[in-house]
Amino acid sequence: MYGPKPLKNLGGEGMKGLKSKFLVILISSFVLLSLLLPVNSTAQVAIPRDETVYCIGGIWGPPTTWNPYAANVTWGTDPFLFMPLFYYSNAKDVWLPAIGEGYKVINKTTIQVKIRPQAKWSDGKPITAHDVAYTFELTKKIGTGPGAGWDAYVASVRAVDAKTVEFKVKTPNPNYFSFLGYALGTRVVPKHVYEELEKKGTGAVREFANDDPAKQVVSGPYKLFFADPNTVIYGRIDDWWGKDIFGLPKPKYITHIVYKDNPSANLAFEKGDADWASTFIPAVYELWEKKGLPVRTWFKSKPYYMPDGVVFLYISYFKKELADPTLRKAIAYAVPYVDMLEKAYFGYSPQAHPSYVIDVFEIYKQWIDYGYSKYLWGTKDGKVPTDLKKANNILDKAGYKKGPDGIRRTPDGKRLGPYTIEVPYGWTDWMMMCEMIAENLRKIGIDIKTEFPDFTVWAERMTTGRFDFIISWDAGPGYDHPWNTYRFVTDIRLTLPFGQSSWSGNWTRYDNPEAIKLLDEIPATLDVARRKALISKLQRIVQRDLPGIPLFYGAHWYAYSEVKWVGWPREENAWWYPAANWSANSLPVLFGIAKKGETPKVPAWLTTVDKGGVLIPTSLIWNDLMKATTK
Repeated sequence: MYGPKPLKNLGGEGMKGLKSKFLVILISSFVLLSLLLPVNSTAQVAIPRDETVYCIGGIWGPPTTWNPYAANVTWGTDPFLFMPLFYYSNAKDVWLPAIGEGYKVINKTTIQVKIRPQAKWSDGKPITAHDVAYTFELTKKIGTGPGAGWDAYVASVRAVDAKTVEFKVKTPNPNYFSFLGYALGTRVVPKHVYEELEKKGTGAVREFANDDPAKQVVSGPYKLFFADPNTVIYGRIDDWWGKDIFGLPKPKYITHIVYKDNPSANLAFEKGDADWASTFIPAVYELWEKKGLPVRTWFKSKPYYMPDGVVFLYISYFKKELADPTLRKAIAYAVPYVDMLEKAYFGYSPQAHPSYVIDVFEIYKQWIDYGYSKYLWGTKDGKVPTDLKKANNILDKAGYKKGPDGIRRTPDGKRLGPYTIEVPYGWTDWMMMCEMIAENLRKIGIDIKTEFPDFTVWAERMTTGRFDFIISWDAGPGYDHPWNTYRFVTDIRLTLPFGQSSWSGNWTRYDNPEAIKLLDEIPATLDVARRKALISKLQRIVQRDLPGIPLFYGAHWYAYSEVKWVGWPREENAWWYPAANWSANSLPVLFGIAKKGETPKVPAWLTTVDKGGVLIPTSLIWNDLMKATTK
């Protein structure tokens, strides 16, 4: 069978790459209480406030295009306009059938997905397996777009019939993690629209703005209603094909107003003029603890936000002395983890676990070799303590002697510094962390200063490897964690030679064949016990070599106001995960909220298949693949 059956009408109730993480930290917007857009808009468009969810944190500058093949895609295109076969929730590690109604494992190398018979494009044409296959092939031809890079892990995508699409994993060394993500999570575009563009050349595909609301062809329950340089509004499609399956999302409009900075956006949220916040809000807890406002984050108390990945201290491998694991271990002991998270990050994250596994998610804890980490670092939880005495002792024993200036020399006489530790100017929380780390490193005899260049300068240095110390991100959580983090930090195949810019990861250019072997073996096995053993070996390597020193978990900026809309998912009512409004999997949030004064009702289908819903645990897919025949 193809997984869950099509759902019955639920009485109108309804559903919910490399991401640019600097947007997560800085982006902002603002909203007015008025029913009209602000006077600086190029047009006045009346939209009822009580029918509209206003967002902040999803878009910085003027909107560009709504074309998934364009270089810059406007906020909202992924979550609201173009749907995948399945949405993914990393908090529950489940897949929500969207365009697809279920899957069938044919054998260990082949999965078929049934497309819902009701699924249609907004122009009335059916969504078919041919659309899916075409999307993948067009991406491969152009080199960018939905599912970019799929052909490294997926051998083929083909339409078996109009409503059945088949995916084959690339062999002989399959990567089931990447295969599953591409097969289930790739957005689908309308073949009949893009074929016409393609006739004019691939340039026409890339340059397509898709900015005419009357001509937009989408699969989701929203399409563009209005846009100008200051505003983006999406309007609900009330005859959407999924209405009889999922119901309709509750807001008639989703609006994002572009504002100049984070403080102005946060002020709008505080005033109740914005409902869905995906910005960095200093001391967010004061909004309800001191001001009594009807706002919340996922957690009511520390850490307030769920993680959005591991934030690392990356240290250059192109300065020979900094490549020494002993020196890196001393540096790890010198980082003031607790102090910097309290003083600079408002307690928004616990210290990251040195295993590289995000230990806030219960589903991920199974991968941590706690015994080894506790033994290595000498703590009850296996986390690295801040211990300047131990850091100094390590360096003393390793022959790093202090000179008359208090700065240590390597055993062969090279001075440790001067170095720089840097993050972009304006990232005030990370800037403060840099100052605190630098102060402690100077205390153990390392000559280091802070530097805060513009983002573009910082990014160029990071992606080319031209840095000493930087604070930066990883791949984020997902169905493939922690493998995705190990890969991002340690896989030399992701990057380009020193001096050439690469956004894919491994900015330090760490090169270890032992790690590469494990990185290939982990996603190739369907046996959980073997996967745990392999992950344990890999986390011993990263704790020995420290290609990145885990600092904390970057917060997934999710906050909500109940001035106008109620029933938002939260820790005590976790019916969907805490999705920022820019998150590709955020759409289901809009099906479970309700207008103030109405009673919110979580859609019945937002439960797992064993409880009568449609959510499919990733573990069920793994089990089906493991039990399948080889051919």
